Amino acid sequence: MAITGNLHAVLTGDLVSSSRLTSNQSQQAMELLRTSATLFEQCFSGTVSGNMDTFRHDSWQLLLNKPEQAFKAALFLRSALKMESDAVTKFDTRISIGIGTVEFVASERTSDSRGPAFTLSGRGVDTMKNSALALSIETEDTEPWRDMMQAIMPLLDCIATDWTPTESRAVNAALMGRTQEESARLWASDKRSRPTRQAVGDSLIRAHWNTVHSVLLQAEQKVLREHNRSK
Repeated sequence: MAITGNLHAVLTGDLVSSSRLTSNQSQQAMELLRTSATLFEQCFSGTVSGNMDTFRHDSWQLLLNKPEQAFKAALFLRSALKMESDAVTKFDTRISIGIGTVEFVASERTSDSRGPAFTLSGRGVDTMKNSALALSIETEDTEPWRDMMQAIMPLLDCIATDWTPTESRAVNAALMGRTQEESARLWASDKRSRPTRQAVGDSLIRAHWNTVHSVLLQAEQKVLREHNRSK
């Protein structure tokens, strides 16, 4: 399907330290990413285009119709994985965000699609070394985006990398817009002992949620302004 005009976001990622995971653990992580992408679309309807595409045993790609949601989606996917970690097994994913135009969207596999957003995202993940979150923008003038690429993204990455499973769980629910009370009830329904609302709040404080939320809002507004100019 040919696409013209509007900006899109492409998220390309792979599992962190996948060679240390067993085959079952790798499959579990990839399935969790797929179901989390579906859940994100349920929470933010019209954001995700098609389904998450997975390839090899540890890599994936996701196309977003709403590029301003890319940062929230990236943290949502990382927190969904990290909350399943334990003292022995660590789950996480690197994510390269490419924001730009899309020329063609394949009907069956997202990774067969074409356009600058796909190129930027794919190249980005190939060049990531010591980080798990990166951003590339299709633009002739990168200066207005320099703070986001060189400061905001590293900040979000640094904070998210340090999230514990409990903190990741609290953030994951907060990203969906759930209150602390709703979060506590959700944990209980997931066969875990129900925490108090205060315990959820404490987890969010340790995860620096207020800072993360503020940064996300600013990043979303910046991309949204660019998106509106491109229409």
